Amino acid sequence: MKIIVKEKLSDHIVKFESNLGNGTANWENNKPPILNTSYNIELDIDDFFEWEKNITLDKKNKSSIYLFDNKIFFSAKVISCENDGVWVLSFGNDIVLIEASGTCEINKFVSFFTTPDNVRLYPIEL
Repeated sequence: MKIIVKEKLSDHIVKFESNLGNGTANWENNKPPILNTSYNIELDIDDFFEWEKNITLDKKNKSSIYLFDNKIFFSAKVISCENDGVWVLSFGNDIVLIEASGTCEINKFVSFFTTPDNVRLYPIEL
């Protein structure tokens, strides 16, 4: 996923924007990010999602990300569901893995949210 780091909120928390929307997350790199610079990142979401609590079906059918009330919201398409509760999601042009319980409907979009401290951005070289 390609992002632009817009602001450093603390030593490791950054605000970013992407073609899917804006968010806040942990910057996971020994080198601090340069503001207003584009980075290719791997997105890691470290939380457990419970059906109808913090994950539901989404009617928009479009990947997105946004920040509201100190929570980061995602919308992504379910590609597959493993027996151990790992869901494979298509998030724009990228793949994201999450752990979830409950109904898993392949080829449907889901909306889920967590706090920014559970979201990590790992810069990668392409």
